[in-house]
Parts: sequence; structure tokens; C-alpha cells
Amino acid sequence: ILNLKGVKFFAIVVLAVAVLATFGMVAVQSASADCTITSTLRVGSTGTEVQCLQGKVGVTADGKFGPMTAAAVKAWQASAGLSADGVVGPISRAALMGAATGNFPAGCTSAAGYSVTTGVKCDTGASAGLPAGCSTTAGYSVLTGTKCDSTTGGGDTSGPLAGGAGDITLTLDGEYSSERVGQGDKDAKVIQVDVEADSSSDVSLGSVKVEFYQGTAADDRDLPDYVSEVTVWLDGVEVGSADVDEFTEATTNYFSKSINLSNAVVRAGKSGKLVVGVSANNSLDSSDIDTDAWIVDILNVRFTDGDGVTTTTTGSAAVVAAAGTYGQAFDFASFATASGAELRISLDDDAINDVHLLDVDNTNDTSHKITSILMKTTGSSAWVDEMVASIGTAGETDESVIIVSSWIEVDGVRISDKEDVPAGGAVTYDKINRTIASGDSEEWIFWVEVQDTDGTLDDGDSVVLTVDVSGTVAQDAAGETLTASGSDATGGAHLMYDNAIRLTGTTQTATAFTVDGVNNDRVELTLNFDVFNYGDTTLYIPNGDTLTGEPGTSATTTAPSTTEEVGYHIQTAGTVTPGTNDISAVLSESDADLVLKTNSYELESGKTGTFSLKVTIATDANPSIDNVAFRAILAGLGWATSDSATAAVVYTANLTDYKTDYATLAD
Repeated sequence: ILNLKGVKFFAIVVLAVAVLATFGMVAVQSASADCTITSTLRVGSTGTEVQCLQGKVGVTADGKFGPMTAAAVKAWQASAGLSADGVVGPISRAALMGAATGNFPAGCTSAAGYSVTTGVKCDTGASAGLPAGCSTTAGYSVLTGTKCDSTTGGGDTSGPLAGGAGDITLTLDGEYSSERVGQGDKDAKVIQVDVEADSSSDVSLGSVKVEFYQGTAADDRDLPDYVSEVTVWLDGVEVGSADVDEFTEATTNYFSKSINLSNAVVRAGKSGKLVVGVSANNSLDSSDIDTDAWIVDILNVRFTDGDGVTTTTTGSAAVVAAAGTYGQAFDFASFATASGAELRISLDDDAINDVHLLDVDNTNDTSHKITSILMKTTGSSAWVDEMVASIGTAGETDESVIIVSSWIEVDGVRISDKEDVPAGGAVTYDKINRTIASGDSEEWIFWVEVQDTDGTLDDGDSVVLTVDVSGTVAQDAAGETLTASGSDATGGAHLMYDNAIRLTGTTQTATAFTVDGVNNDRVELTLNFDVFNYGDTTLYIPNGDTLTGEPGTSATTTAPSTTEEVGYHIQTAGTVTPGTNDISAVLSESDADLVLKTNSYELESGKTGTFSLKVTIATDANPSIDNVAFRAILAGLGWATSDSATAAVVYTANLTDYKTDYATLAD
């Protein structure tokens, strides 16, 4: 009796488990029909979206993306004509969420309505006979990337074969010719052959025999020393692979193998693109890749037609040193050579690099940015570990006496240590450890810490920094040494003053006036410029103007001397220059911060004064300067610490923008 009761109890438990399992399966199936996946899923992912995925690919929906789920995903991707990598990304999600539950177009679950992925009608009329993801014969499938017409693209790459006895035609395609494979490159494509199935039958490609030969006797000729894996692709989907160790060296220096293919179907009357790729070793001997000359050849392709007959189509009839029927040349190169990896260094921000005055202090050390460079990468990321710069000074022969330290900043963040500046000024910035992404540019700013003027630093000393391009220590994405290119980048020779002025802004006008057409016409060239007193004491600016040098076609001239006033230059666009009697100028101001004294304008500490220098050129016909264009250029101005006719210092820094446009004298 007890045994019978036990049997009954066991039966009840089994029945209950079966009911729960059935209910669970129904629940999972229902959930998988309604659930959505919005994120990328891969091995290690967990949660409800993984459960959704598992329900769609037919494995236990435990919410954990493990090996069994990965295998199911790969199988589904291969059947859908997608890259079978086991990762559910945007393309796989789009196809998966629109996967049909019956014999309907992609994105349809019945014959009603429209596809959620392609927009075509779900009945068989709109997309009948077209590849998944196609609504017409134009363009390419949004799901698989194959062409929607019937001339190219193998269509579905898996499934039963239709038709009877069939054949294929192989044609070498020049898509990949004389390719350069870089160190560490994965699946670098080296040869492509078009496989066309005749109209009688679908065909399934079972294997392809691939051969490699290296023709330069001076270089290594052993394939495993160059390659780790060979892959085969059909219409962009990997359909086969083999480790290079599986290749046989049948004849000296000739390496071949028949690589088995799966899900490699070419439909009747269509053409598929069969591609061979190689994955290069991460380390290649530089002496072997300098003159290596490889040949890759397809020796034969085995296929099965709709009648189940397996046939081999032969490529090259025999092993040959040169390219066979479908042979293509390629070679190996360093990663930098193959990718065009480059790190180029050049000067960048003119506001930093152009000569200007540095505001130093009489009691405290001060910091200044003095050189700006652009670090630009192409073809590869660049890891930079070390830079070298040379710092020079004028007014002091030992750079270490007045320049305390130097460092590099990017986006306001210091990326190097503060390096002491030695005698001679050669500075090495090491342990930078910064990576610049491929195709990106970064501005690197070099700073210096300057001693105070109560020490050895004197007003008027200057400092200049040059980046030594050859001293850059960098590596490309493959870990190979990357030699920086470009010329040594030199910033301006910046002057250092405790008390001084700085020009901070300018506006200009250039106007031509026609008076009477009888040698009374004129042009007026007006320079308005702001002068800032950044020091701790009141400064004095000359209250007059001086024409420096001779008017001419050059944009440069001599600076005014300490005994001259605000200097200006006349540049002419023609060969005729005006005489001194044709030129006049007036320096004026209407600024409350400027106070006119006997010999100068007084400007207090921290104040900005605006000046206006109007230069007039009028013709008296001797010489004739009719129809000639002129401009005015600010040549410099002095300052003093008292109301003196003689300036202590003449300012000439960063005057590039202080010039008017041209104006043409009519008569």
C-alpha cells in the first residue's frame, strides 16, 4: 500500500512538473513574441532582454547569456545571412525583432499588414522572390547588405537546395589586388572570386582549396611565420576558417588546404562573392616584410547541386610560382606602413605662439603658456610617452637661472610632471602616457614657471621654447614605434616685464574721398587700438606720431626709437610711393583713463586707454599717386615710468592685426 501510495505521489509530482514546464514554455513563447530587445547582448549579459532573446532563438530562458545561448545566436545569425559572431548588435536586433514566425517576409508574423523592419506588405505579393530586407530589386537589403536584384548576391546562404543538376562559373574579381596586410590585421581580404550558379539549380559550396606562395628567396617563406588564421567569406558572411597550422606544405614553400564551408549557398542564376582573408601575426620580422611577395590562389571549389551531386570545379591546374588562374599578389608590412599611421606635430594657436609680453612679478614666480602645438593622428591611435623641448633665453645665458620649470597641458589638465629646467634648457617630459585616438587632434600647450624680477630675471629678458619633433617617443596601435613627423615647432621669443603695456584690441577704417578731381582727393586710414597697463605702476605713452621707414610695398618697417613717438608705416599696393609732403597723421584719444601730460598720456595701473591714429594721404601731383591703393600699419609705441619725451621701452610685439585695409586714391 505504501509503495502504491509512493507511486501515486511520484506520478502526481511528475504530472505537476510537466504542467509547470508546459506552462513555462507557453509563457516564454508568449513573452518572446511580445518582448523587445534594445541593448547589445553578448556572453555575460543577463536580465529580461536575455530571456527575450533566448525565447526567440529556442533555448531555456534563464536570463543568462552563456555558451548555449551564444551557439544558438550564431546559428540563427548564419541562417539569417548575418555575421555569425554571437553578438546581438543593431543589425541582429533589427532582424531578430522582425523575425517571421511563419513563412512570411522578414518582419512579418502573418500575411496581414506591413513588415516592421522593411515596410513591405506581409502578403507574398510585395516581396516574393526578393532577398530578406528587400522590397524591390533596387539597392541593397537593409538586413543582410546583399544586392536586391538578381544579378549579384547569393541571396539566402542556407536552407534546402532547389533545382536539379547544376554548375558554377568562377571569375576572378579585382576588388582585392596587391593588398598590403599590416601586422596584427585580422581577416584582411586578399582575393575575391565571383561564384555564379547556373539557372538550373541552387548550389551549396562545400569547400575551397586555398594556396599561398612567397616568391622572394631572401625573405622568410614559411606561412605560419606570417599568418595565424585563414578565413573564407561569402557575400560578407564568414562561412569557413582554418588555423594556419592545418595547412600542408605539399611542395617547398607552397602551403595549401581545403577549407570546409557551411551555410554557403548560391541560389540558381545568382552570383556570390567568395573572399579569402588572412589574420596576420602580431609580431612580424622587419627583415622578412621588406621585400616579401606573396601569391594567394584558389585551386578548386567543391559544391553540391539540387540533385545532391558533389562536383569539384578546378582553378589552377597545377602549382605554379606565379599566380595561377585565380591568383592575386599581396604582401605584409608593419602596422604603421599598412595603415598609414602618422603622428604629425605642428604649431597651433597664434595667440600663444606670436611674440607677446609676459606679465612677471617682482616678488613671486609666475607661470606662462609660451608654445602651442597640434598633435594630429591618422591611420592609427598614438600612445605618447615622452616629449623633448629646448628652452632658450635672451638677457641671461643660463636658462636654469630664470626659468624654474616647464610642463605640458591638454584642455587645462597637466599631462606631464613639472620638469626642472637645466642649464642649456634641454627638457625631457617623460611618463606622459597619453593616447590620441586615430584621426583626432589635440592642442598641447607648453608652460614655463618664471623667476621674479627681484632675483636674476630682468625686465626685457625673453624666453622661447622649441619642441624637438625627433625626441617624441610614441607607439601606434600595434605597439610599434611611431616616428613623429613635422618640423620642430618654435613659439615666439616672449618678452618678460614686471611693469608694461599690452595691446588688447583694434578696429580700423580705410576710406577714399573724392573732392574735386583736381589733385585734392585723399584717403583716410584710421587705426583705433587699446593699450592695457598690466603693471603695478603708472605708465606714460608718447603723445605724438612718427612715420617710420620709407613708404613701400613691404608690410614690415623699422620700429620707432625710444626718442620717437607712436610709429606707423605706409604700405602701397602699387609701384609709386607717396612723398612725405603727401602724408600727415594725427594721434588722438577721448578716453577718461588717458590723461594728457606735457610729453605723454598718463595711464594708471590696471587701466585700458583707447587711441586713434588717423593717417591721411593726399596728392599734390608730385609725384603722381593717382589710382594707387595704400594702407597704414602700426609699427610700435613706447612707454616710460614718468612723463618723459624718451621712452624706456618700445612695444613691437604681436602687431600683425594692427593694420587698415587698402584704400585707393582717385585723382
